[in-house]
Amino acid sequence: MKTKRFSRLLPPLKTSKHCSINQKNHHGHDRWWIYKGEVDKSELWEKANPMFSQPRSPYAEELFDTIMDEYLDLEDDPSGRPEFMAKRMNLPQEDNTVKVASWEDIQATNRPIPYDRLENKTWVGAIDFSFIKDFTACGVLFKDGENYIWKSHQFARRDFIKEAKLNPPIFEWEEDGLITLLDEPVIDISYMVNYFCEMREKYGLNTIVGDTFRLDIVKQALEEAGFKVLYIQNPHAIYAKLAPRIEMLFAQKRIIFGDNPLMRWNTNNIVVKVKNDGNKDFVKKDEVRRKTDGFSAFVYALWQADQILVDDLDFFLDDIDF
Repeated sequence: MKTKRFSRLLPPLKTSKHCSINQKNHHGHDRWWIYKGEVDKSELWEKANPMFSQPRSPYAEELFDTIMDEYLDLEDDPSGRPEFMAKRMNLPQEDNTVKVASWEDIQATNRPIPYDRLENKTWVGAIDFSFIKDFTACGVLFKDGENYIWKSHQFARRDFIKEAKLNPPIFEWEEDGLITLLDEPVIDISYMVNYFCEMREKYGLNTIVGDTFRLDIVKQALEEAGFKVLYIQNPHAIYAKLAPRIEMLFAQKRIIFGDNPLMRWNTNNIVVKVKNDGNKDFVKKDEVRRKTDGFSAFVYALWQADQILVDDLDFFLDDIDF
C-alpha cells in the first residue's frame, strides 16, 4: 500500500518499473502509463486515473475537481509537486528537491526600492555570520503593503574570491557597492556592526536576528552597540515553517531585492528539499561554489517579520488634538 514516501495502490518498485516499461513500449491504454510532460494536460490524467475517462461518475467528477485544485496550488507551492506526482499521478519522483522559485520569479525581485516610503517604517535586521573566511551577509527587511523589501550587503575575503574562482562577476558587484571585499585573513564582526549602525541612523533599526553559530561573537558585539539580538536555535526548524510561505511570496512577486544580482544569485542557489517526514528544508545546490548567505539572512529576518514589522498607521501623534 505504499510508494516512495506516499500511500498508493501498488508497491513502489513495481509501479515505477511498470511506468518505465510502458513508456518504452508506448502502451497508450495502460492505466499506469503517463509521461511527466503530460501531467500539465488534464485531459490525459485518465492514463494514471482510469476513472477520469468519460463518462465520469459523480464521485470521479468530484475527485477530478479536487486534483485540479491541488494542481493549480502548485503554482504557489512548487515544492508540493513530488507529492502530487506520486499521490495523484502515480509517478514517484527520484529527485525530491525543487527550486525555491522559478528564475522568472527571482528576476521579478529586481524592482526599485521605494526609499521615500521607508523613512517611518519599522524594520528588522538579520545577519548570517557562519563562515568568517569566505562570505557573510547582513541586511534589513521592510514591509510595504503586501510586499517585503530586503536591502542587504555582503562581505567576503578577496583572497577567497581569487582562490575559489567563482563564476559570477564578484568584482563587478564590488564596484556596484553590493559587496565589500576585504584584504584580511578573516571577516571581522565590526564590519557588520558598522553596517547596522548606519542603517539605524537612517531608519531607527533596533532588532537583529541571527543563528547560534558564533553567537558569542555576534551577540556581544551587537549588544555593545545597543542592538537587541534574537537568535535561532535551529535554523532548519524555521525553514520547515517558512518554506511554503517563501515559495508563495516569490510566486506572487511580493519580494523586492532592488537591483541586486548578488541576492538573485544567492536565491537561485537554493533548492527546497522535501524530507521523509514531509517537512521542507532549504539546502544549497553546491556547498562551496554556490553561495547562499544573503538568502539565509533574508529568511532569518522573515522569521520575525510578523512580530516586528507593522503596517503603516493612518495617523501620527502630531495629528491628534490632546
